[in-house]
Amino acid sequence: MRRALLLLVACGCGEPMMTTTPSPIALGSDFQGYESWESFTLPAVDGGTAHDGDARTVFINRRPPAGSAEFPVGTLIVKQLPFVTFAMGKRGGTYNQSGARGWEWFDLERHPSGAVVIAWRGLGPPVGEQYGKSSATCNDCHGAHPETDSVLTPALRLR
Repeated sequence: MRRALLLLVACGCGEPMMTTTPSPIALGSDFQGYESWESFTLPAVDGGTAHDGDARTVFINRRPPAGSAEFPVGTLIVKQLPFVTFAMGKRGGTYNQSGARGWEWFDLERHPSGAVVIAWRGLGPPVGEQYGKSSATCNDCHGAHPETDSVLTPALRLR
């Protein structure tokens, strides 16, 4: 028993993950300060997407290494629109196998204290809510593009 505990502590498994290194399961604290991450402002579009008519800013916590075929586990991408903020977090493994493989979806809100909080998370919006201005789900659009690891922002396309 003591040996197992020593192994857990030695590998860091017995300690909570630091928020400076995103964990595979993102927490609200992982999104704090996203406005200081690398960002891209995208113009309003009218092309049958969930975000038609809205300019938006996309933030990424870290880019993948050059030549990568996919984003690394722990990547967080935030899409800020005028009245709503969505995000995607790379969990990897077998998560979301029938959609945008490895990605989890988030709706972020600003708490009155200024903290970023997760309103919902998972494979898509909860029943009764929709993603942006469309009845399409996150996976409907993003999951249809495995060649870009489901990331649709042109400035973040791989290779």
